[in-house]
Amino acid sequence: MKKIAVSCGILIILSCQQNTREVTQQKKEEPAQVTASKTAVTDDFGKQVKGHYSEKDDSWISEDPFYESANFSGSDYASIYRLTDNEDEPHLGLVDKKGRIAVSTKYSGLSIGFTDGLCEVALEKKGMVNDKGQEILPPVYDWIDLAKDNLLIINKDGRSGFADRTGKVLIQPKYQGASYAGDGLFFYMKEPQRWGLRNLKDEIIVEPEFTSTSAFINGKTVLQKDGGDEYIIYSSGKVVKK
Repeated sequence: MKKIAVSCGILIILSCQQNTREVTQQKKEEPAQVTASKTAVTDDFGKQVKGHYSEKDDSWISEDPFYESANFSGSDYASIYRLTDNEDEPHLGLVDKKGRIAVSTKYSGLSIGFTDGLCEVALEKKGMVNDKGQEILPPVYDWIDLAKDNLLIINKDGRSGFADRTGKVLIQPKYQGASYAGDGLFFYMKEPQRWGLRNLKDEIIVEPEFTSTSAFINGKTVLQKDGGDEYIIYSSGKVVKK
């Protein structure tokens, strides 16, 4: 009887030790679950999404637990969603057909692809990202348009200005209307809808006396004043009545 009691005691001890080890192992696994949680990513530009490109479906088939699959629909780029614990967190970006993140998945909207190396992005307001993953204009603008001579027209709070392709703001968005004329000049509007010319140093070249705008062709354009008279406007600032 003594031998049996001792054996039972050993079994009980071993059983307790095994239970203890199982609890310890469970406790050690908990931090791993937290680590795997889909937390916010501030910048995943250039990251390789696990998976493969399906030519049949024209899609990136994601095998990555942090990204959804993406359909290209004939484009070189596709919008891709980063999976997150917080669905209200902006998590939209661009991916190429090699599964590489081309625009960080931190926006709520964007253009599908690049125009002259630039992609428009949105976080309520509009901004610009280049194909090197750099946010050259923060998403604080109402709209942004591409213009000639590597310029961007930027509009904020209903006022327009200009920036270059590096994101440098050349003319603060302060004009009620602005359009690029060419030759380093832009039309600006002064109430009541009278247009004049300024250069990119914001110096007046032609006073705002005209009722419309038109881009320069071979250094000149034709505009009208109130009343219908036409004038030839030269990029030098010379104005000649027709």
